[in-house]
Amino acid sequence: MIREVEIENLPSRFAEIFSECLRRPEQSDEVLKMYQAPERRLFAMRQGESIVAVAGLKLHELEESELLHLAVRKDKRRRGFGRTLIKTIIDAFMIDTLAVWTDEDAVGFYEKIGFNIVNEIQTLNGLVRYKLRFSRAKSRGRLET
Repeated sequence: MIREVEIENLPSRFAEIFSECLRRPEQSDEVLKMYQAPERRLFAMRQGESIVAVAGLKLHELEESELLHLAVRKDKRRRGFGRTLIKTIIDAFMIDTLAVWTDEDAVGFYEKIGFNIVNEIQTLNGLVRYKLRFSRAKSRGRLET
């Protein structure tokens, strides 16, 4: 079950799982505060009573939407939870294109489910960051579960 959650009333363990997708997990409280903005949304995916995945989305009216954060509990990875969460968000908000910035660790995951690399930059500290975009028109059903 996937539900949108409110920043003021986060389920238990949400912040812990959310921090797993951050380069600096100790900043998770600060990053979560950004979700007080009305165009930013948080989601939790449950399996039974436990949260298995979380996501943060920024919806744009005039620009493409952006997946800001995605984390799947370490012991639940490679089981389709991330893909299902992204697909549910895309379908629920009727998103035609969805962008995401990620690092080398996750770029393969996004490509596998239908995102395409559209930009690549090297940060000042030498890390490579990739911008990927999912287009419903070009997806060929790869996000189907």
